[in-house]
Amino acid sequence: MSTKANPGKVRQRTYFANRDLLVMAVLSGIGGVLSTYVGYLGNLLNRIFGVPFGAGQFVSGLHVFWIILAAGLVRRPGAAAIAGLLKGVVELLTGSTHGIAIVLVSLVQGIVVDLVILLMRRHGPLVYAVAGGLAAVSNVVVFQLLYFSGAPLGYILFVCGLALVSGCLLAGLFGSGVLDLIAEAGLLRLKSGREAAEAEAGWVAERGRSGKPAWVKIIVVFVLIVAFSAGAIYYFAVIFEPPWGGPQCRVEGEVERELSFSLARFADLETTITAELKGEVTHVPPQEYTGIPVKEILREAAPLPGASVVKVIATDGYEVEFALDEVMADTLMVLLEEDGGLRLIAGNYAGGYWVKLVSRFRVE
Repeated sequence: MSTKANPGKVRQRTYFANRDLLVMAVLSGIGGVLSTYVGYLGNLLNRIFGVPFGAGQFVSGLHVFWIILAAGLVRRPGAAAIAGLLKGVVELLTGSTHGIAIVLVSLVQGIVVDLVILLMRRHGPLVYAVAGGLAAVSNVVVFQLLYFSGAPLGYILFVCGLALVSGCLLAGLFGSGVLDLIAEAGLLRLKSGREAAEAEAGWVAERGRSGKPAWVKIIVVFVLIVAFSAGAIYYFAVIFEPPWGGPQCRVEGEVERELSFSLARFADLETTITAELKGEVTHVPPQEYTGIPVKEILREAAPLPGASVVKVIATDGYEVEFALDEVMADTLMVLLEEDGGLRLIAGNYAGGYWVKLVSRFRVE
């Protein structure tokens, strides 16, 4: 006797529902775009504290925040890893200064979040805090493994500590608070039938009631979102310059002739120097660099009398400042093409002044 299933009654079940996929895609897209802005905030902190990297880990949790949201809303193993992978791809396509490495970094962050939730076997503020903190730390570890910065172990551990705190607060606890609001508003219905009831019942059991009026949380989250969004809009409208347009540069400000150029324009002035990068936490032994002397580029633009400062600005908003008269006499400062962008080699200055992805010289 044989049995034959009726194709019309067989219901194929997929691991992720369509709404799950939509949630992961939307959060990854938003997070990928805004992570470029978060990188800019990190650069600002580095400048304030006078270090080439590390201080920006104060905001590293914001990179993981979107992955925590995806994990909390979808609530299936693998959701965070997929969200991290998609987020990394979006960052790459929108001009991340880290290149293809950002895809690996973001994927590892998602995997870490998935593993923590899987090992702790629940969702909740503590789990998200641990997951967010460790995922933010993985960002530091992966970059060190990829680029071998040569920074002292003590400094790396300090930076990891900053990332851990940021991940716990800005990714884990802030993400948990946002998920609370979604649950209290009755929006946490990404499944149907018995699965939805079990998920929401489990959520309430794990989360409990905070005792705070929902409107207080809503106001706090709303203010944070508005402030963050306003900064992001300003950054993308005024500061950010997508690097996919090719290695172009401008000289602007107090000059007789504003320039927009590629290095080929100054090919006959190309020179080779020997410089040693002496950073506070990094060191690159003396080696040769071939590029265009910055003083020749500025001489072509002709700074106006009274101008005293030249700022070098990267595509992501990072900038450094030099005394104009010192630059015009500097024989160890060249602009060269590297990894598809323009890099400033400043042999007489610390490593923080060796700017990558240069886009503008502003004379003031």
